[in-house]
Amino acid sequence: MTDKDKRRDFLDYLEAQEAFDAKVAKIDQMDKFDTSFGVETSTPFESWDAGEADKFDLLNNYRYSPSPTGILRAVISQVPVNYEDVTFIDFGSGKGRALLVASEFPFKRIIGVELSGHLCNIATRNVMQYDSASKRCNDIDIRHQSAEEFEIPDDAGVFYLYEPFSSTVAEQVLENIERSIRRVPRAAVICLVGRALVPVVEGRAPWVPYGPVVQSPDDRYFDAHLFAVHVGGAHTAGSGSAS
Repeated sequence: MTDKDKRRDFLDYLEAQEAFDAKVAKIDQMDKFDTSFGVETSTPFESWDAGEADKFDLLNNYRYSPSPTGILRAVISQVPVNYEDVTFIDFGSGKGRALLVASEFPFKRIIGVELSGHLCNIATRNVMQYDSASKRCNDIDIRHQSAEEFEIPDDAGVFYLYEPFSSTVAEQVLENIERSIRRVPRAAVICLVGRALVPVVEGRAPWVPYGPVVQSPDDRYFDAHLFAVHVGGAHTAGSGSAS
C-alpha cells in the first residue's frame, strides 16, 4: 500500500468516525444524561491522546465512546441473574457511564476496568459527582489496569463489553472469566454491545446465547447479545429484576 493509499484510508476512517460521533452526540442530546447528573461521559476519547499506551495497547485497545443509556438499561434489565448476588464488571469502562447506569440496579458491587489512567481519573470524578434518586448500588470501584491482568472476582456474574478491545485481548479475558467460573462454579452472563466481539464468544464452551438480540431503542449498531453459562449446577434466575 502506498503512502497515498494509507492517507486516503486514514481520511476515510476520520470521516466515518466523525459521522459516528455525530450520531452518538445526537442520541446523547436527547437523553441528557450528563446534564441531568452533572457528569461528563459523552465526549469520545482516542487511546493515543493521553500518550499512555504502547504499540500493543494502541493496536488492541480501542477509543472511548459512550454506550447510549437506552441500550445499557435494556441490557441490564434482561441479564439472567439476581443482582444482589453478583458483581457487575465493565471492561474498558472509560469515563464510567456504564458503571453509573448499572448503579441504578441493586448489584452487590460494580467494578470498572480501564487501561487509561486519564479516563480512570475522569470516571472517578463522575462517580463522586453522580447523584441520582434511582441509585441502588453505592459500591463502585474503578481499576486502572489492563483487562488481561484483571483478576476476576469470585462473585462476578455480569460482564459488560462495548467493543473495548481486540479479539486477541477478548480471548484472554474470556479465559480469565472461565477459569474463575471453574474455580467457583456459578451462573454468569456476558453482555456484548455491538457485533465486533460476538464471533469470539459464539460457539465457545461453556457460553450459550441467552434470549433474542436486545434491540437498541436508538440505533441498530448498539444492539446487544447476551451469552450465559451454567456451571457445576449453578442456575441463572428467570430474569433480572430491579425491584
